[in-house]
Formats: sequence, C-alpha cells, structure tokens
Amino acid sequence: MNLDGRRWAGRLLAAAVLAGGAMLPAQAATPVPSGKWSFVFKDKRGQEDRPVRVYTYRPRQCDSTCPILFVLHGMKRNASDYRDYWELAADRHGFLVIAPEFSDRAWPKAASYNLGDVADNANREKWSYSVIEHLFDEMRDGQKDYRIFGHSAGAQFVHRMLFLLPGNRASAAIVANAGWYMLPEWRADKAKARFPHSFVEAPVGEAELRAALGRKVYVLLGEADTKTDDPNLDRSEGAMMQGANRVERGESFFGAASGAAAVLGVKLGWELSYVPGVGHEGAKMSRAAADTVWGKGK
Repeated sequence: MNLDGRRWAGRLLAAAVLAGGAMLPAQAATPVPSGKWSFVFKDKRGQEDRPVRVYTYRPRQCDSTCPILFVLHGMKRNASDYRDYWELAADRHGFLVIAPEFSDRAWPKAASYNLGDVADNANREKWSYSVIEHLFDEMRDGQKDYRIFGHSAGAQFVHRMLFLLPGNRASAAIVANAGWYMLPEWRADKAKARFPHSFVEAPVGEAELRAALGRKVYVLLGEADTKTDDPNLDRSEGAMMQGANRVERGESFFGAASGAAAVLGVKLGWELSYVPGVGHEGAKMSRAAADTVWGKGK
C-alpha cells in the first residue's frame, strides 16, 4: 500500500473508532453501587448551594442498568427510611431505588419542597422538581425513563411535578396519601380555588393537563387515612374544599381528573386504588404500591 493508501486507511480506522464510541451508551456520572449507599448531590444545573443527600439501594441481581424508581419522602424528610421501605420489593422485582432527601435546612417548609419552590423561581431548572430530572441524568446508565413514588408530602411533590414539569421522563407515577392536591381544573369559572389548588393562574395550562391525564398514574389511598384532627393535615380553605380528610381529597382529585379527561376527550391513564386497613403509614403504603405496580407486571 502506498503512502496515500495508508493515510486513507488510517482515516477510515479513526472514523470507525469514533463512530463506534458514539454508539456506546454513556456511563453514569454517579453510578448506583451494590447494596445500600448515599452521597451528596450538588445540582449544578439547578441550585448548587442547596445540596440533596441521596440514599440508594441496588439489589444483588441488578447492575447499574436496571430500572430506576425514585422515592419521595414525606414531611419528616426521612429519605433513608423510605429507601429501606422499598428494599424487599427491589430484591423481588429487580430495580434500583433512589431516594433524594430534601432537608428542612436546604429546602424549608412545603413551599420549597412539595410546592416545588415555584413561587420564588421563574426558571424551572431551579425548582425542586427539576432535581429529579437532573439526578436521573447523573445516575442513569442507559435507562430512558424511570418510575416515581411519593407518600404524603412526597405525593404532593410527585403529582405537581407531573403537571408543572411536563418534560419529565417518568413512565409511571404513584401518588399515595397526599394531604391536598393541585386539582386538574383549568377553567376559571369552574375552579373552586386558584393555583396552587388548581391549574387556574398556574404556569401551565390545558395543554400540559391533557398530556398528564394520558400518562400512567396510580392514585393510592389508605382506607383508614380518614383522620380529620391530624395536626399535619392542611386546613386551608382551598384544601378543605377538596374534602375533610386525605381519602376524600384523593377521591376528589381522581374524580376531577376523570371529569377533565371526559371534557377534553383524553383517554385517562390513571387508576384509583385503596389499601384496606392502612392509614397514613409510609412503610405499608410503599409495600402496597409495589404490589400495585410491579405485582401486576406493569
């Protein structure tokens, strides 16, 4: 082979190497190690000065490419407990558990955590909801989507994230025992209350609602979560319009979604399920959620 031939051969080899590299899946910047683990995530695309400790669990039979479940804690900000609630289900069904902790210090009160910090930030990348998407990019190893579960305040987080961050990559969402809701009502003359209790005056509208109604969402209610004197139950005027307790409010939420889907001509992708004998209990609701979603083979 002459000199020109060797040069062309070298160029073709280099091009092939580059093309092959481009086809390889990008490895996770922070992969999930086996067993239980935690690390501090500083969101460079969001609010880097508000760190989030992330608790993870990877079953023995899983590598870093197994399906991902994000787990959102309640108002106690006890992410490690919620990670542990899902350990047996992860072993049984083969998925990675990622439980971010939005501490009171960095993300104070409901406004910063379950309400997304939306009121104080026009930039969606700064919202607490965007931490999930940024964390997914940090930890995924070829996964295209994830499932997400939230209980209590975490359930408020999850359903509002679906509405307010429509580009999220959740393939299924489990909303368990939320204290109150952003009702899927976008018409000012029909809504009993404004944002954050409905879509009226929210930074999203009918188009985002249409998309959310068609997604796979499980509204999960503990049948015994009926206390009206729970000190942590929101009693604001907007919340009380949704019902006297968490079961009534969850039924109002699902009923409003069903009604909105009918009006908008959307096939509702949501399901409503009850957990017999269970109240406002994160561990039991987590077990029921695992049976509801993975137990059906969905």
